[in-house]
Amino acid sequence: MAESPGVYRWPTYFHEAKSSDVLYMQENGLLDLPVGAGVLLGGGERFRVVDTWFSYDNHGVFNVGLHVFLEPVTEEDDRLKQIDPAYFRDVPDA
Repeated sequence: MAESPGVYRWPTYFHEAKSSDVLYMQENGLLDLPVGAGVLLGGGERFRVVDTWFSYDNHGVFNVGLHVFLEPVTEEDDRLKQIDPAYFRDVPDA
């Protein structure tokens, strides 16, 4: 059986829009999200994709792989919280 195409071996890194700090990393498989897509990270953090870059360079700050740049959603654009506000409350279940 043939191996998976090499494209599936590239990791995807999620960064804040104006930072090289990694918020989350998907090790196997490219998650090629379009600009404007919503992303829900662990802890209920909600973001929108503002840009994506693919890097073949492993000598700098941005490793080889896809880099997705995110910005926090605004209150007006926070569809998940609008649909289920109880899920994103500050106080956990007692």
